Amino acid sequence: MNRVFACLLVLIVVGIQVRSIEAQEDFLVSNNVVKDYDGNVYETVLIGSQVWLSENLRSERFQDGSKIDTAFIPDDDSSKLSAHGRLYSWHDVADRRNICPVGWRVATDEDWKALERAIGLDEDEVDDKGWRGDGAALSLKANQSKSIFDRFDSSIVNQVKFNARPSGIKWKRWYFAQGMYSEFWTGSSATENKAYNRTLAYSWWSPQKGKIYRSALSKDYMFSVRCIKE
Repeated sequence: MNRVFACLLVLIVVGIQVRSIEAQEDFLVSNNVVKDYDGNVYETVLIGSQVWLSENLRSERFQDGSKIDTAFIPDDDSSKLSAHGRLYSWHDVADRRNICPVGWRVATDEDWKALERAIGLDEDEVDDKGWRGDGAALSLKANQSKSIFDRFDSSIVNQVKFNARPSGIKWKRWYFAQGMYSEFWTGSSATENKAYNRTLAYSWWSPQKGKIYRSALSKDYMFSVRCIKE
């Protein structure tokens, strides 16, 4: 009788463990998370027909495990890693070893255009350079303070759960624009020395807080990176 009871107890414990594992797997699937080579975990978001990381890339290694030359935390402040990720030069962004997690890639200029269409940019603005899409940028930002010069519907902020933050820029040894701008590389080269990027403005005095800037800048700048599912 004791043996029967012991066997039943083992079966119950095993069943609980299996259900626990299944619950963990269900949690990972339902929350759409992904890991990079370093074990960093990212949440994802569906915007239109695209699946994006809803956080800035934090990886220090390519998919093959080799070290990324540029992978700097804004202001070299480790407390900012979780919220702001790392800043990368375009040379690392475009490296064939792939800076993103397996099954993912750096979003291209065309991917960003598709995102912009999904959040309401007019078709005649999408291919333009400069500030575009009045109000559209607010739906991408994790937060945006109002000011006496700029009133907007707070419910629009981060409406698509993209969670963009003003992580700024690194150029050579210097950090700047932290708290003022989000700068994102795309995976698309524009010329030999420049690549396409996107900019969001946050400063209370900026008249461009609701717009998205498209331009081509020096590949030596270090910006944030967003990956998209292949």
